[in-house]
Amino acid sequence: MESIGFIGLGKMGGNMAARYLAAGYTVYGEVRDRSGAQWLIDQGLRWVETPREVAESADIVMTSLPNDQVVESVAGGPDGLLAGLGEGKVWADLSTISPGTSRELANRVRNDRRGAAIRPSPGASRRSRQGRSRSWSVATRRPIGASSRYFVS
Repeated sequence: MESIGFIGLGKMGGNMAARYLAAGYTVYGEVRDRSGAQWLIDQGLRWVETPREVAESADIVMTSLPNDQVVESVAGGPDGLLAGLGEGKVWADLSTISPGTSRELANRVRNDRRGAAIRPSPGASRRSRQGRSRSWSVATRRPIGASSRYFVS
């Protein structure tokens, strides 16, 4: 069973992480304030300290963040998600960001050949609680194979 990582454990990311934990997946997570994720840690979330560690630990990384600047800060730098995203890994960005930032980050993943970046169409946290998020676009140089079953309903 593939492991899942979450960066951003608010309403949407936290609800999704809880669903994966309840289904028996190994789930890694990181958020700015660990105390806000304690309820997930109590359910078995494996806490790590940096976005890079999430990407290194999990097969599939999901980001659920509030804006372009936060996503860019989490993605870049030596402890950023992109530094830990290796070949064969998948990054699904669920964040509230502009299409331009989404395309730029997907291009960085594609050009660095660091796995696959997947971007959902706009949705709501209510659908994530119900397990009904859908409509994904992919930026990759390779097929994502079995991982797509986690994203396409």
